[in-house]
Amino acid sequence: MFLWCATSLAQAGVLRHALIVGANQGGGNLEPLRYAELDAERVANVLVELGSYDAAHVTVLYGPTAAELKEALHAHATVAGAFDEDLFTFYYSGHADARGLRIGNDLYPFETLRGDIRGMDSDVKLGLLDACRSGTITRLKGAALSEPFLVEDRLAAEGEAWMTATSADESAQESDQLRGSFFTHYLLSGLRGAADTGDGEVSLDEAYNYAFARVVDHTGGTEAGAQHPNRDIRLKQEGELTLTRVSQGRATATLPAEVVGRVMVLRMPDRTPVAEVAKVEGRAVTLALSPGTYRFRLSQGKDLREVEIGLTEGSRVTVSRWGALNAELGAPKGERLALDTLELARHHAEDGRQWAATALNVTDLRHSPVLAAGASTLLPGAGQFYNGQWVKGGLYFAGTAAFLGGSVFGAGASENFWNGSVTGPNMLRLTAAMFYGAAIADAAWHTQKREEFRPMRGWTMSTTSLWSPDDVGAPYTAGLNVEWLATKGLSVSLDRIGWTHTPARENVWSLGSRLQLSLEGKHLRPGLFLAVGGRLRDPRVGDTLVIPTIGGGGSVRWYITPRYFVEHELRVETEGGPAVFLFGGGLGVHFAGG
Repeated sequence: MFLWCATSLAQAGVLRHALIVGANQGGGNLEPLRYAELDAERVANVLVELGSYDAAHVTVLYGPTAAELKEALHAHATVAGAFDEDLFTFYYSGHADARGLRIGNDLYPFETLRGDIRGMDSDVKLGLLDACRSGTITRLKGAALSEPFLVEDRLAAEGEAWMTATSADESAQESDQLRGSFFTHYLLSGLRGAADTGDGEVSLDEAYNYAFARVVDHTGGTEAGAQHPNRDIRLKQEGELTLTRVSQGRATATLPAEVVGRVMVLRMPDRTPVAEVAKVEGRAVTLALSPGTYRFRLSQGKDLREVEIGLTEGSRVTVSRWGALNAELGAPKGERLALDTLELARHHAEDGRQWAATALNVTDLRHSPVLAAGASTLLPGAGQFYNGQWVKGGLYFAGTAAFLGGSVFGAGASENFWNGSVTGPNMLRLTAAMFYGAAIADAAWHTQKREEFRPMRGWTMSTTSLWSPDDVGAPYTAGLNVEWLATKGLSVSLDRIGWTHTPARENVWSLGSRLQLSLEGKHLRPGLFLAVGGRLRDPRVGDTLVIPTIGGGGSVRWYITPRYFVEHELRVETEGGPAVFLFGGGLGVHFAGG
């Protein structure tokens, strides 16, 4: 929703307001970005937390249309006219070309953007542009801002400043390791305190200088080459424009003066990069962070050290007691290998402990994933009510109840109640199970969104039931799938390990394997597979036979959260006779991998 409209009466005081835009989709044949919308969310959080921006006047748009962007700019222009003094900030991360911002299938010309912002009655107007296009591991973030945008057409208004991710003839880049763009990551690191030169405040110049140095340093070895942030600042004021104050942080962590090296700050348990400090000797650096558990990793050449700290509301901590980090195993002597193995096990144990602490969250039971999941386990949708998602909770409850009721009380369902598998005798019971599992996983995840993206590798476990159109009274086959995602887009799995209880055949046991090629999207994973296996029939029905099977088909998996998914499947299978068409699906968990 756009920010609420201000009254027409001028209001006293200085207002800081912002329009933050992230757009992963650029339309046409441009490959979607992974981190533009996440970068936008991070920028908004830092401006509110540390920059004295009024949360009620910070608008965040994810993948808007050109019309929605126009409307939001107009709303901020109305707000600017209602205050005696104000600072307006516009941030954009997404695709762009020499003409303007590429938002989905829409183009928002730079000339129009300039005109909209310059038309605002704001005392100071600040533009931050991270324009981009995607590539491989380090993705090119697209056509760099055209030269006329910042060079040929100079700033027309005093009190206006622009900062961009690149110079005129370069492409911006984003990083899988940083889980964001280089420019925005280092800009936010600077705003959290890494750019502060000692007064506890981060100015526009300090933030730019820090981002420039770090971006140039870290993109020099990429395939696209070094990118150079650019700026054009025309501010008429006394002193520097302060963007953030480190003391406003809900918690702070100080790196003492004697620490030297590159310090990466990772939020646990999913190791999300939060900030990076190029720490020099002789000057302490204080970072403003949100409450949580963080791992500080210090790199000094080949020497790696780290320490893990927990921050609560109001914490003011000095980071010390660095421990050695063993990056590699395989030393020639058994004793060294044993010590490294124990150290690695200790790290895994710490990760497990931190994961458990985050899941329980006993220090803030109002935001406990375990309580949220437990509520939806007892009553589908109750966990959503716990999170304040009333409409979603009602839909989960209604969906689960409707499909479960239909499976139990529908025509002929009572005779088949115990037939089939764990997901029941019919598609209605399977759908109810999907709703039920989704309610539990969704409730836990939305209490604390600790992972931004679903894993592309690792292990999954799921249950699947498949029906034949000729016999829908019970599943044709059902069982457990254990899948290994060997690499992005390729997986092998044990297929339908289990039994099916049917009126005609009593018990039928199945075992198989399959190879699948998939397209990996943010939430969807469509794929094609080839499966082979066998079925063991009950000797009470006839001769004991192990019948080989072979089949193939397609599946579509939908990740409701980064770890929980539902799946629909259509396959053609033969047991040495006529082919059988099977349809169905299941639900599962992606419990390992990244």
